[in-house]
Amino acid sequence: MTPAILIRAGLMLASCLSLICVARADEAEKPPGIVQRVIAVYETNVRGVIGMQRHFSTLIDAGVAKHSEVSESAILFKDGVFEQLHYYRVIEDGKEFSTAQLSDRDKQSTDGWSAGKVFFKEPYDRRFAADYAFAAVSPCADCAAGTVAIKFESTKHDSQHGAGTMWIDAANARVVKLTYAPYVYPPHATSGTITETSGAALPNLWYVVRIDQAFTGHMFVLHGTATFTGLFDHFERFGSVAEGASALREGTIGTAKT
Repeated sequence: MTPAILIRAGLMLASCLSLICVARADEAEKPPGIVQRVIAVYETNVRGVIGMQRHFSTLIDAGVAKHSEVSESAILFKDGVFEQLHYYRVIEDGKEFSTAQLSDRDKQSTDGWSAGKVFFKEPYDRRFAADYAFAAVSPCADCAAGTVAIKFESTKHDSQHGAGTMWIDAANARVVKLTYAPYVYPPHATSGTITETSGAALPNLWYVVRIDQAFTGHMFVLHGTATFTGLFDHFERFGSVAEGASALREGTIGTAKT
């Protein structure tokens, strides 16, 4: 075999090996099959214009220093992407917000959502799934039959990503519960977990219906805890964004069905 033939053979072998490596790398980066199914089911579920009401409660307790806030609001999405939100009532430390303060809260929250901030980037949302690495499927001994658990983590260490576990109803490819620790905690927090519970929001919509957050931390010499509970209900599908926006302004999202 001549040197030229040897060189060509070597190049061909290197090329083949390179293609095999790329194929294996691509295969390794793909989420487990069940996660791919969950992503597809979720994407189908959130198609269209969907609105919901939100009920938030926050309590920070550092002994002599306490802070509380409760709020009522609603939010509108199109194909799973934020469209609009509106706060109807906020009570902070026992004092109700004025109309101007509610308007400021609307703008602050809308700016955050529109900029792609302030929300957790779900590992089963196709837009963010590539941000995560998933472990192999493992059985869940303390769960309902047919439930499996999958751990996830991300190389993006910010407040919108975290490391945790998804519990999945394997038969329907739905996330039943997701628990994680964010990579960046809220100010003064040093530890904590967030749990999202999902359920049948509508006959054709499986969605997060509850979020529980619990943190501990220090501020100067004070040790304290912070808890947050978010409840989501009165879900409704709309024929257009304009229709949903009208219900959002009037505070009637989901009320016609209850």
